[in-house]
Amino acid sequence: MRKGLTRTQEYIDRLKGILEMMGKAPAEQQNPIVMRLFQLFIEYNQEKIDRVLTGRPLVMTWYGNCHELYSGMGILAFNPVVDLMMHLGFTDYADAKSCDSFPLDQNVCSLVRYAVYSVTNCLHPRPNAFVAMEEPCDGQVMLHQAFKRTKYFRDVPCYGIDPSYGHERSDFEYVAEQLFELVRFLEKTCGVEYKFENLAKVVRETNKQYMIQKELCKCMMASPAPLPSFVVPEVCWPLTQHLPAGNQAATELMQMMLGAAKANVEAHVGPVMNEQVRILWPDLDPLWNGAIGEWLAKEWNAVVVQSFQGNAAPYKEINTTDEHEMFVGLASRMVAEVPMIRQGRGWVDVFQEDVNSMIADYNCNAVIFSGHMGHKDQSGATQFLKRCCRDSGVPLLALTTSLFDERYTPLDRVKNDISNFLSAAGFKPASQL
Repeated sequence: MRKGLTRTQEYIDRLKGILEMMGKAPAEQQNPIVMRLFQLFIEYNQEKIDRVLTGRPLVMTWYGNCHELYSGMGILAFNPVVDLMMHLGFTDYADAKSCDSFPLDQNVCSLVRYAVYSVTNCLHPRPNAFVAMEEPCDGQVMLHQAFKRTKYFRDVPCYGIDPSYGHERSDFEYVAEQLFELVRFLEKTCGVEYKFENLAKVVRETNKQYMIQKELCKCMMASPAPLPSFVVPEVCWPLTQHLPAGNQAATELMQMMLGAAKANVEAHVGPVMNEQVRILWPDLDPLWNGAIGEWLAKEWNAVVVQSFQGNAAPYKEINTTDEHEMFVGLASRMVAEVPMIRQGRGWVDVFQEDVNSMIADYNCNAVIFSGHMGHKDQSGATQFLKRCCRDSGVPLLALTTSLFDERYTPLDRVKNDISNFLSAAGFKPASQL
């Protein structure tokens, strides 16, 4: 098999095996949403292999980097870490352990380390081009220079968008100009042709997806919350940021989840019926979200009702009738609406406004900040987060963890810190309610 495809085939085979096991469970124990999500990942990776074998274009990029554009031009885009991180839990953290001996400072963001490790070890097919994320998050900007130092990616053309830090019309116009330039870059490097209507069709579909996510978020405002901790972002995030943009199957899956959420809201039921703690998690979701979410529900009757990653409030519908307006809308989505990018590239006012509105809208009575070791830019906002929580009368716990490597701060220690925090805030363990 060609270089870079062996690992992709491993991902496919592993997910097929997991799906086969899931399919053998009794119908009432099966999770059709998770099963369909895994199937979409299988199809996406199969398409990746097929494109390499048939010479069709591939681009490596990051979440939030205008994925509609690639799909609209017939390009398959892939993220260098999404599959690797998705499979860590299935492989006893095999890649994370291999990465421990990788010659890159241990204090650099886990995600950045995984990315450089994966490219250096040729775990991806070689793309026609890669589009950088110029986001001030730890080593993110230097990451692409590290790619270019590898023999494998040395000659791969790279395009970097200079993002705006303001959220005014002029900022989005500035980024939109670069998106038009990116179109020309992709036409040249990938041998494809841009057509307005093809892109508009993709954007119309992603508009639907973000509006569905907004409805899901509204459902999570109910008490009891209709879905478990982190579930909304853990499904919507890969569908909108990692898998091919504008896929109608993704829209249908999101609609399926919305139907389940609405049914629970109408029936006044949820996974935690005697809901005691409604938590805001102002960051990306951790890879260990399942374990911590289940523990919170069992031990504290607690639910993480919202996170930065799940918050769909900033998303706006994009005008697809006018080409220029569509590109301005895509620029806005890229720099001012996608979670973490929105907070990292915006003024601290954006961070504060998001926290304040989510505490109020979701009736949160506790805030847990992960303190991800790689979000050094965001850690600088901790004092502002404290001010928001103080003004809202909501207790705050600021941890230090790695969102992408649960070994950095062992989960038992995280649980102990959360238990001490909730007890000090006046909440009782579920066993005492």
